[in-house]
Amino acid sequence: MSHVSANQHSDVEEVSALDRVYGKKPLLRRLSQRMGLQAKLVLVFVFLIGLTLGSFLLLTLRETRDRMIGDLYGQARLVSLTLSALGSDALAYGSTDQLAPVADELVRSSANVIEVVFYNLEGTPVASKSRGLSEIKAFDPRITTKLGQVQVLTDSGNEHLCLVSPIFANEGHRIVGYIRVGISLEQFAYQTRAIAYAAVKVGGALLILSIAMVWLLVKRIFLPIRILVQAARRIAGGDLDTRVETDRPDVIGDLSRAFNEISRTVKQQQQALRTANHQLGEANRDLESKVDQRTVQFETANKRLTVEIAEKEDFLRAVSHDLNAPLRNISGMVTMLLMKKKNALDEDTIHRLDRIKKNVEIETDLINELLELSRIKTRRQAMEKVNIEEMIWDLRGMFENDLKTRQINLIVDTALPNLHAERARVRQIFQNLIDNAIKYMNDDSAREIHIGCQIRLSEAEFYVRDTGLGMDADDASKVFFVFRRGKNNAAQNVSGKGVGLASVKSIVETYSGKIWVESEPAKGSTFRFTINGQYVPATGGGQRKTPAQEQHAAAA
Repeated sequence: MSHVSANQHSDVEEVSALDRVYGKKPLLRRLSQRMGLQAKLVLVFVFLIGLTLGSFLLLTLRETRDRMIGDLYGQARLVSLTLSALGSDALAYGSTDQLAPVADELVRSSANVIEVVFYNLEGTPVASKSRGLSEIKAFDPRITTKLGQVQVLTDSGNEHLCLVSPIFANEGHRIVGYIRVGISLEQFAYQTRAIAYAAVKVGGALLILSIAMVWLLVKRIFLPIRILVQAARRIAGGDLDTRVETDRPDVIGDLSRAFNEISRTVKQQQQALRTANHQLGEANRDLESKVDQRTVQFETANKRLTVEIAEKEDFLRAVSHDLNAPLRNISGMVTMLLMKKKNALDEDTIHRLDRIKKNVEIETDLINELLELSRIKTRRQAMEKVNIEEMIWDLRGMFENDLKTRQINLIVDTALPNLHAERARVRQIFQNLIDNAIKYMNDDSAREIHIGCQIRLSEAEFYVRDTGLGMDADDASKVFFVFRRGKNNAAQNVSGKGVGLASVKSIVETYSGKIWVESEPAKGSTFRFTINGQYVPATGGGQRKTPAQEQHAAAA
């Protein structure tokens, strides 16, 4: 019962949707789209049959009318010739009294002839008789264009044919007068209406009979299609053994055979699918068992890894504490010696004590950097919006003394995007790369550090390019490891701990990125790194210069 209600609800929604769509279309299109194919075919056939019957009836009525009018024209001419023969002598000898009885007798005895008028040569009526007409008009013999022509005239509401013909004398072609004959069209109109009415009745009967025959024919044609639809619904309901008759030699038979073939194919595929599902179910159970085993193994390995990481951090903290403690003691004792015994010590001893203190500070910083390196991927900081452009110019202020002393220009080539990241870690990336570029800068005239970014669909690629010493290709693949540096002599003379680039690499990898270097000896280096697009909420807006860049360019 709920299924029926759901279907009815769906039908109502579909009808309302159709109403919303069709409501914006013309009426004929809406009716056409609401009408079924069977009704459309019936309407098309009825239209064609009606058009054929109507055309046939119009042509028949026109032909009948033309013939009847031709008969009336012939009758008018025949009457005119007869009266011309009778009135030629009377008009020739002036005995017009004999013409009046002839006209009177003809109009009184004939149903169609309603006017007979005899004219002399001057066009004056000498004998006339009419029925239902207002008056007898004179005739102008000079208007010869109307002689022998049949005209349709209306007088006192009576429409009639009028023919004016000359009357010739018996001895030759001399005209002695004129004859005018009027033939009524009332009987013609009545007969025309009767024929049209009969034709409409016959056409209507034929049209109704044709509609019934067309309906039965279309219903007969669509019968096998309805059978196919019912069979398709049974198959949709799960009865794959449904078959339809295939004895027909026409297209419907081909369709039926194709339908049966589809039914057999679907049944075979369903059986194959059941077999495959059974096999897949067994494979899924085996896979689930293996996944459960692997999950347990992964959980065990993850716990072990977590314990090992914790142990590693504890170990690093212990090592850091154990190494820092004696170093702090050494630094403290050196500081006390310098404070209390500085005046009693010679200059060489004081110099050596200062070197001991500086080396202790360097080792302490190295231990702290190694400890921070181990924490980069395990101890994440708070994520926030980081304005990279502001950060770069803050770092420029930080390195301002080194940049001015060594006459190095720090240039931002492109607008830099904001990042959603750890502010201190991102600052550490650019600080280490800029510091590295300053340390390994050439003594040539062109001393520049360029910073820029290129935004792609899935990531942002930053670069820090310098005009420094550069490095060999072998060194380029090793500089991101701890305690690895370039092998050339110039690089060996630069102070450094060998931890900064390793820290940069570790930070970049926490943002699903990668870092690499492009370098040639004596031509500088370009460090490039990528940040995954999920950490780039908005682009920098193309290659426009920022206000800080414009200020820097003006100062330069």
